[in-house]
Amino acid sequence: MNVLCVIPARGGSRRAPMKHVRDLCGKPLIAYTVEMALKSRLCNKVVVSTDNDEIGAVAGRYGAEVIMRPAELARDTSPFDDALRHALQAEEEAGGKTFDIVVALQANVPIRKDGEIDEAVQKLVSREDGTAVATAYAIDQRPEWMKILDPESGLIRPFIPSAHAFRMQDLPTLYLLDGAVIVLRRGPLLAAAGVLKVHAYMGDRVALLVHDERYATEIDHEQDFLKAEFYMKYQAALEASL
Repeated sequence: MNVLCVIPARGGSRRAPMKHVRDLCGKPLIAYTVEMALKSRLCNKVVVSTDNDEIGAVAGRYGAEVIMRPAELARDTSPFDDALRHALQAEEEAGGKTFDIVVALQANVPIRKDGEIDEAVQKLVSREDGTAVATAYAIDQRPEWMKILDPESGLIRPFIPSAHAFRMQDLPTLYLLDGAVIVLRRGPLLAAAGVLKVHAYMGDRVALLVHDERYATEIDHEQDFLKAEFYMKYQAALEASL
């Protein structure tokens, strides 16, 4: 079984410019993802897909192989899975071997559980009919209770008009996929090229690996650096107390 780990990290972030190489608790943000990927026992190769030389240099310094992504695959509107397919095909052409599984790690998620990458790979391998495994966490903000603001009247109306439950225990548990770890089979990933549908690249038989919300800390805005720093210090304190 050949497993390729791909870390997409484009340079054009508008909300937090060059976030992937900015310092977070003494290291560049992307370093946390690269280091965790390299700790995996099941990933045969770890590559960073980027369009930016500085990001590539930092990723290389921490031990990842770098694949330069063409500009047309690194726009704001470029699908996430296009970067995965480009990296997969580039690696297969360069190395002359086929990868059965692709592990996708978002570079702006700095906190991951030790061993969770391999746990997700093993979970997919154990399910012959599965197409993907993705990390997720249970949400407590309910869409059934959310509102839409009518621009004409200035009044609110239900986002889901048919929802009537008013107690949390009467509602099903909902999960949000967070992008910390996504493990994919090669076939569905390649078959989803050009399919503009949410999570189409995962296929239609996706299993979840549920974890605590802190492992889904995603840095998209300036204030997210403060949130990540808090969780890192909290985790360090927990480990020190053991």
